[in-house]
Amino acid sequence: MVKIFVVLAFSVFVLCFAACEETYENTENTDAVDPTDTTEPTEPTVDPTEPTDPTDQTEPTDPTESDEPTVEPTEPTDPTEPEDPCQAADAEKINSVIIGTYNTHLFFDKICDSGYCSSSDFESVPSNSEYNSKVKDLADSVKKIGADIILLQEVEKESCLKDLFEKSGAYDEFFLGEKGTPSSVDIGVMTKGEITYKNKHTESIECAGCDGGKTTFSRAFLETHIKLGCRKIIVFSAHFKSKADDDAPRRLAEAAAAAKILKKTAEKYPDALIVMGGDLNDQPGSDTLEPFEQESSFLRVADELSSKNQATYSYRGEAIAIDHIFWVKSSLGSYKTGSAEVVKDAPSTYSLGSSDHAALKATFEF
Repeated sequence: MVKIFVVLAFSVFVLCFAACEETYENTENTDAVDPTDTTEPTEPTVDPTEPTDPTDQTEPTDPTESDEPTVEPTEPTDPTEPEDPCQAADAEKINSVIIGTYNTHLFFDKICDSGYCSSSDFESVPSNSEYNSKVKDLADSVKKIGADIILLQEVEKESCLKDLFEKSGAYDEFFLGEKGTPSSVDIGVMTKGEITYKNKHTESIECAGCDGGKTTFSRAFLETHIKLGCRKIIVFSAHFKSKADDDAPRRLAEAAAAAKILKKTAEKYPDALIVMGGDLNDQPGSDTLEPFEQESSFLRVADELSSKNQATYSYRGEAIAIDHIFWVKSSLGSYKTGSAEVVKDAPSTYSLGSSDHAALKATFEF
């Protein structure tokens, strides 16, 4: 009996094993890829409800490919931007301007830049009170001159001119033509209105009597373009080589070069009033002033005054005129006859305030 049971169990086991093996082979054949099948595999469907992968580098849609018309962005117009009132047909323009020139006389700051500042040296170092007194004195002198545009000489630094500008309180802008050398006394301008262009002429100039036939302006020949009362005004501030430790060829070269620059400027800007002023360190009738006085292009405004009344400096007891204003006659406007005036402390002196020079001013009309 036991034998019969064992035989039957073994038979059942053999039949079950064979059936399971056939099922496994059929399943394996179903998963295999048919090498002859060329059908493209189907892309998996993306569920639109799935969140976008932030790392997805898919190229964004070009908005210019849209069917909607593209509108180019434009800069918004600033309704508050003012128009230039001088461009209007009915613009009010000034009828005249007063231009003056004044040598401030060694207007140094409180720092010894040269390293040599004793009483016998050129550069001086004022104390705080001395410096403040100098600034106040010059501001009072500038107010007394009463010019709309004032040309200044012998100003050491821009900080000095700024202090004078602020103390006077009469002008809108200023410009100093610093040469940048220690203890240099330079040329400046203070003006009402707006400075639209600045140029320090320090270029090489022709000099027949100099070594190499060339030299430069001893101080910058300062060119300043100004817009004042809807008028264009160009002023040149000059300070030619002094006769102390004289170098006459250089001074003559400065005068000749300045005259050429003035003529070229007049040709380029026929719509501007053009005036030059400054300490030219020479008198009427001198070789220095010949390029201006012998040319019909220029007018020395103080020429109508007597020798005594046009003097701006006392040299060894003699009253002489070495500060000058020239008008370029081909430029806009005209000199107002009789307006040239030397501004000084008293009729018998030829100085103004703390300076050893008197000032000169004149009125020009449009």
